[in-house]
Amino acid sequence: MSTIILLNGCGSSGKTSIAKAIQHVSPDLWLTFGIDTFIDMIPADRQDACFTMIPGANERGPTMHVASGPEGGKLFRGMPQFAEMLASHGNNVIIDEVLLDQKALKGYAQHLRSYTVYYIGIFCDLAVMQERERLRGDRCIGLSNDQMDRVHRGVLGAYDFTVDTTVVCPVTAARWILQFVNANPAPQSLRSLGVLMV
Repeated sequence: MSTIILLNGCGSSGKTSIAKAIQHVSPDLWLTFGIDTFIDMIPADRQDACFTMIPGANERGPTMHVASGPEGGKLFRGMPQFAEMLASHGNNVIIDEVLLDQKALKGYAQHLRSYTVYYIGIFCDLAVMQERERLRGDRCIGLSNDQMDRVHRGVLGAYDFTVDTTVVCPVTAARWILQFVNANPAPQSLRSLGVLMV
């Protein structure tokens, strides 16, 4: 039976690095994909039709809000089904997500209800995420500031396990997550959320 790790957190919180570290340290084969994987499917000259970047500011500094258009919504709504397809063929899957509303989480709860899913929250101090945005060079400044008030709010924050990457390296975080997975064969968060969100 396939195992799925669903990582949820702000952009630049460390999800992609953790996913790669899990692939590195685990003796099992894990496939990984995320929101950036799907964005890369869009031709560069058509991305404006899929989503719009809206700059702003709050008391913490600059923000960058991503507004998804009809084409973008159509693409991103397919992510839970893509995960289900991979799992249905016996693959272990790590999903690198930025869940901003209950509807998005409900999609995963519905499509992955037949699988063992570990719903993991990735936290990080805003100042560290902002510094990562500046250092990466390929990330819009203000994304993490815009997302941090929404990504763990309400039922979105009902995790099986959490990791704070403010001072923890990806390899250590990956080992902690794998230890939790190995010690807890029947995670309940996503299954319980699926019942609540029917």
